Amino acid sequence: MRFPLQHCRSLGSILVHHAGRAGVVLAAVLAVSIGRLVEAQTAAPSLGRLAGSYHSLAEHPRVFTTQSELRELADRIAVRNSYSSLRFGQLAGRIALDLAAGKAWDKAYSGCNIETYLYAFSHEPQDAAQSARVGSDLRLGPQAKPPAGAAVVASRLALYAALARAGAPLPAKAPDPGRAADLAKRILMAWGDHGFRDEAGRFLFSAGQFCGLEGKVDAGSMTQVGLQVSRGVVYSAHAQDLLMYLGTLDADEARHSNDFHGAMFDLIRNALNYRFVDHADWACNHYSNHVGSQLTGLLAVARLLDDESRFSAVVYGGNPSMPVALPWNAYFDKAIYGIGAHPNECYNNTGFSGLTSRPFFQTATTTPGEINDRYRNANPYQGFGYSMGTLEWLYDIAEILRHAGFDAYAFRGSYGQSIEMATEYYACYATAVGFGNAIVAQKAAACPNFEQYAGKIISGAEGIFMRSAIHYPGDSRMSRLEELAKMSALSANSGPDAVLFGQWRN
Repeated sequence: MRFPLQHCRSLGSILVHHAGRAGVVLAAVLAVSIGRLVEAQTAAPSLGRLAGSYHSLAEHPRVFTTQSELRELADRIAVRNSYSSLRFGQLAGRIALDLAAGKAWDKAYSGCNIETYLYAFSHEPQDAAQSARVGSDLRLGPQAKPPAGAAVVASRLALYAALARAGAPLPAKAPDPGRAADLAKRILMAWGDHGFRDEAGRFLFSAGQFCGLEGKVDAGSMTQVGLQVSRGVVYSAHAQDLLMYLGTLDADEARHSNDFHGAMFDLIRNALNYRFVDHADWACNHYSNHVGSQLTGLLAVARLLDDESRFSAVVYGGNPSMPVALPWNAYFDKAIYGIGAHPNECYNNTGFSGLTSRPFFQTATTTPGEINDRYRNANPYQGFGYSMGTLEWLYDIAEILRHAGFDAYAFRGSYGQSIEMATEYYACYATAVGFGNAIVAQKAAACPNFEQYAGKIISGAEGIFMRSAIHYPGDSRMSRLEELAKMSALSANSGPDAVLFGQWRN
């Protein structure tokens, strides 16, 4: 690791290691934070509750899919030349590359650098400089290949093996599903046994235990923790869920992996609470895609562990023993603008339009269905792309909720907003200019609030419109976009995403 961990510890993490007066001070600090959390939740408006009730499920998988859904997808894959069979062929090709990559999958990081966690655990793509930093922090030799997005890869490997077990016919010369499951297990065990720990071997638990590239703990590094950890935990929870279905983990290994994910739940929750309560920030930042990722990670772990109390605390808040400062229903109410909603407090515009105001821009009004994360404007992929990121997390959460017994697809916030409303709003732009293209007046000026999105690229939207066609089949605009979205996703260079794999119609 580049920077010694003792240089990267927050006041809280230092105090917790010492007795006497320091313990008293830490208790006072924690009491103030907990008091703020309770105060924040008490001051929140009365928010709606989902239709349904929590359904416990003993068998795996149960987070993003179930055994019956795996079998149904395997049946679709078995239809020759179907869309599902083509995508499964892509998945098999990607698995072959994973197995042949020769990366140091048994290495996991314990230190303070949040970027190393991001690139080693949570996010697969990395450039040469990032790869070199990961290798240095993991103390690998010059010839060793550092892991990249280990949680994402484990999820993909486990999905391939699970679909093979469910009956999906393998393409010619497809890789061995057993090898894929074994590598997924090695990755999961490496991080569960050796990752995210302090010098004493205890799991990291607060944003203040992480640092930036220079080894310093500051607001910049602390506000990144929840996002960068959760975006990987979503996939590691998915991987464990599928490995449990496969029977790849024995009882002791499953217990160790449960302990790891339980610790990650506490870390992400504490990081979310820091970002919402203790860090002075613009209101628009509080309801961005960052929190969507964190809530998805928290709910994925709660469902993996089949823990109703954790699940309810994340969805509704109100649990003083497990405070969540910004639960899902409060986030939903601000992440999507509804009827008569005003823009969340945000950065000032520096120009008269989105084409001249960098790095932020917001129109003074909102249109029902717009996403709060529209305000970022540093480049053409922001604004629209980040809005799609938020909407994708909301779909991911809706799937977790559906498998747990709740209907988020029909849920409406206090301004009448819904997932369907948001999808319909952005469908206007996708229909007008197509996936991967820039929003221009000649084609999209008729879309409501066009000024907010002029010049932006339609990015990250394909999975949303494939899913929307399933859950809102009566919406003709979404159905028209479905085939275009499927073809665009099939030709994408990024490859299949394990969490949303199969969420399409043949």
